[in-house]
Amino acid sequence: MREANPISESSGSFETALEGLIRRIIRDEIASLKADVRAEDRLLDAEEASKLLSVSVEWLYRNAKRLPFTRKLGHKMLRFSSVGIQKYLAVRKSA
Repeated sequence: MREANPISESSGSFETALEGLIRRIIRDEIASLKADVRAEDRLLDAEEASKLLSVSVEWLYRNAKRLPFTRKLGHKMLRFSSVGIQKYLAVRKSA
């Protein structure tokens, strides 16, 4: 009959506890990063957005329905997500 090794049993529970702690820390860090991104996002008017994109205000209004960062706040009231514009430009530069 083989006796249980108390060292291997305790190291297994230690590893499990450590793994759980690491997972919790990573989850918390990801959540805080998501919160930071949402906090930094601003809704820009057409003039501000057109400057960032280097396009005319007229072009922006004509193409607003096709742009993923456009937010419609009401009838004839468009705003543009600053974070969305940054992502859009990053994808366009890499393509």
